[in-house]
Amino acid sequence: MNRFYSNKEDNPALDTISVWLYIVLVFIGLISIYSATSEVNQTFEFSFSSLAGRQLIWIGGAIIIIFTIAFANVAIIDYFAYGFYGFAILLNIAVLFLGKEVSGAKSWFGFGGFGIQPSEFAKVATALAIAKYLGTYGVRFKGTRNVAITLALFLVPMLLILIQNDTGSALVFLSFFLVLYREGLSGWILLSAVWLMLIAIARIVMEATGVSHLWTMGILLFMASLIIYFGKKNKQLIIATLFVTVVSAVFSVAVGFAYTKILKGYQRDRIELVLNLKQDTRNMGYNLEQSRIAIGAGQFLGRGYLKGTQTKMGFVPEQHTDFIFCTIGEEWGFVGALVFFGLYFGLLFRLINLAERQSTAFGRVLGYGVVCILFFHVAINIGMTIGIVPVIGIPLPFISFGGSSLWAFTLLLFLFLKVDEKRR
Repeated sequence: MNRFYSNKEDNPALDTISVWLYIVLVFIGLISIYSATSEVNQTFEFSFSSLAGRQLIWIGGAIIIIFTIAFANVAIIDYFAYGFYGFAILLNIAVLFLGKEVSGAKSWFGFGGFGIQPSEFAKVATALAIAKYLGTYGVRFKGTRNVAITLALFLVPMLLILIQNDTGSALVFLSFFLVLYREGLSGWILLSAVWLMLIAIARIVMEATGVSHLWTMGILLFMASLIIYFGKKNKQLIIATLFVTVVSAVFSVAVGFAYTKILKGYQRDRIELVLNLKQDTRNMGYNLEQSRIAIGAGQFLGRGYLKGTQTKMGFVPEQHTDFIFCTIGEEWGFVGALVFFGLYFGLLFRLINLAERQSTAFGRVLGYGVVCILFFHVAINIGMTIGIVPVIGIPLPFISFGGSSLWAFTLLLFLFLKVDEKRR
């Protein structure tokens, strides 16, 4: 047992700043869930059968997770990294056959009135597995074999979650590219990703507005011709230009096919709403429109806790989960939202600082994995509520209602803090 638990003389000393920021964020989440699910002029009433009460139960489970990690031997994290990853993969395969469908995604195991979403824990397992592999003696993010294995570690669970039709959770795994950039991934790859994103947006706009895709091909050929003409003495530039042009053209065709033949109607609607290609305040755009109204209603200082009319009257569906930020924006206003952002980004900057101070590659990669996953969730979730990214349904860490997300984010954060404790 000694190999799995710390000695009695050891006093867990997890990073105090990170722990307190976590506590404050979880508390904000609890009171926001209570506000989002209470009635107009309701006096304070608390019941464990309510959503806020159920969230408190999940918080109790999170506390057990924290103390288990705090008093465990740090060696267990490294020792079981691959095992946890394998178990998470098996769960995400099993849910395809044994899970229940929620909001069009077959990604939940149901247990009575509760549900567990294995895709949330797959993020934790993947961060551990990548950290374990890149932290192995003699392994660096170089060479075809090492790069291929590292990419496979997060592309495999991403593919499984896509099959579950949980696009939002699957896209989170792309955040690991930022981790790999810290470990030596070429900046050209990130630049290429931005270029392909622009190609995708252009093709979607053309498909949605009925403009011929030949315009895309024509623009690509025109740009390539200019580069080749002015750089005709540089053979490497010409070869690279031709390669990029061909890849861009093929990618544009693939995006067009996926958009028209693979994506479902509601998914196309969400994308077109964000790109302002469609106005719809009654059906697909209702959530987004009401979300903007709620946040705007908060103005500078907010309407006050439990006083948000948009929140109380239930204008924003699912406000206790994906759209929980609306409650904060309406009740606490610009100032409250600014403080809220300060807490979140204070935690992220603190974790970056801790990651850079790690004495091992395992600790550094795990730290950046935590930062990138949290940042991706925060950026996309809040972006959804204000209409700058499509509504893809991912929770706001530590704030949104739900046990799977709270437990997974708690596990992710405190596993890294335990590794950091060993460093100190």
